[in-house]
This record gives sequence, structure tokens and C-alpha cells, in this order.
Amino acid sequence: MSRLKLCGAKIADTVRDSLDCMEADKTVSFFSSEETELSNSFLRDGYVVRDAESEANLKSIRQNIIQIATDWLKQNDLDSESFDLANSHKFVPNDRLNDLRLTIFAEINKLTDIRQRYFSLARQTLATLVGNELAMQNKVNMSVQQPNDESSVLPMHSDIWTGDSPFQVVLWVPLTDASETNSMFFLPPNESREARRRVAAGEFKSMDQIENAYRSQLITMVVPYGKVLIFDSSCLHGNVLNETKTSRWSINCRFTGLLTPFTNPERRLGTYYLPITTRAATKMGLEIMNADKA
Repeated sequence: MSRLKLCGAKIADTVRDSLDCMEADKTVSFFSSEETELSNSFLRDGYVVRDAESEANLKSIRQNIIQIATDWLKQNDLDSESFDLANSHKFVPNDRLNDLRLTIFAEINKLTDIRQRYFSLARQTLATLVGNELAMQNKVNMSVQQPNDESSVLPMHSDIWTGDSPFQVVLWVPLTDASETNSMFFLPPNESREARRRVAAGEFKSMDQIENAYRSQLITMVVPYGKVLIFDSSCLHGNVLNETKTSRWSINCRFTGLLTPFTNPERRLGTYYLPITTRAATKMGLEIMNADKA
């Protein structure tokens, strides 16, 4: 895996040089018109919302989570009859919600095919935006935001502030309709770049100051069940207190290019990220490099 990391760092320099060359000739493109449109939309807005590419796998993941939640309710002597994710607050007290969330997180990641099914929800879109050789986060994450649950509030942040890769995207999948205050908010790329620059310059003393400064420019994501959201996690995002009458359940996972740099020791390839679509030529080249090293 260290060989992949070293190789990725070198390739990043090469790609950067190649992009400079491409910028000199805007007529050069090897993308289809659909790929170009999708890429331009993502670069402009920082996100795309698309139909889930496998309705069957989305339904099966949702059903897995409902079954785990129902079993947990029964084990804890709570009503489980006609349990519904959007109305989970009628079954689960907010002070017990994190126990349930952690249980679901642990159990869903024990399923041997969960990451394959999750990847299938946006395989083609990820190939266009990130590449066809991918590394995927080793766990699928679970988020639940019930009405008036202050513990579920996530302040504005950028993932790169906590050491995540600037090359990664997040695939965010709602299991209930997400809108208004039960969804997430998002600061577009231009405004996020400005905010990160101002943070680096020491202009803000707290996250609240950042959020107040950019409140009018925040976008509330509208992502109905059946669609997926892919976003640039370097852009500032978070959520507020859910003031709707419905609970929001969602799952998320990070993806990055296999040969991009992995500079954070806590976000290494082989532990935090795992290769999922390594192509034959890459395997061939790595075998040759390893043989030469030996």
C-alpha cells in the first residue's frame, strides 16, 4: 500500500502538469457531451443530485436498516409495530437515538456486500466525476436527524479541516425525503474557497462566525428518497436543528481516486480507504515495480 501512496504522489504531479497543458487548448476533450455536462455542473455547483443507479440495492439497504432498527426496538422493550424511518421519533426517544444509530452502524457494516451494494447506487456517476480506479471508505456511515434533537446538529465545517483528502467526494444517500431543516446545508465552491481563505487568515474565531457570515449564501439540499447526492466535501457544509415533523435518515461514504495522494496517516489507503476497482494494467505495473524493488 505504501507503493500505491508513493506512486499516487508522483502521478498527482504528472496530472497537474498535464492539466496545465490541457488548459492551453480548450478544444481538447475526450469526454462525451453527457460527461462534460455532468463534470461542469459538479465543478460549478460543488454537487450533483442523480437518480440512484440501482433501485433494488437501495431498497435492500433500506430494508436491512429497518430490520436492524426493529430488532433493537424489541430488545429494548420499545414499540416496534409499523416502525417507519420518517416517523422514527414516535418510536425512539431522542436520548436513545445515538444508541440505535451506533447499533445500526455496527450491524450494517457486518454485511459482507454492503459496500458493493452502496457503490452500485452511483457507480457510473462516480466513474465520471472521480475515475474508474477508486478507493472507498472502509465503512458506510449512518446519520439520523429526528425533530428537535439538538445532539444531531452538525456545525458548518469542511472535511479537509479534519485531514480528509481534497480529492475525495461524498456519496450521500437519504433513506427518507430530505429537505428544509431535516436536510443538510451547503456552501458553494466559490464561497467555500473564500471562507477557507478567511479562516486561514484568522478572520474568524468560531464556526458560528463563519456560518453567520455566509448564512444568506447557504443552499439547503433537496434530495428525495430514490435520489443520491454526490458533493465536494472540501466545501463547507453541515446541518441545523430539525424543525420539521419528520425524521431524516441517511447513509454516506467517501470515495477518491486510487492513485491520488494519501498524506494523512489516519486516512491511509489500506485502512481508512480500501481499493475497490483496481484495473489490470495498474496491478500489472505494481507487480513489476515490486519485483524490481525486490
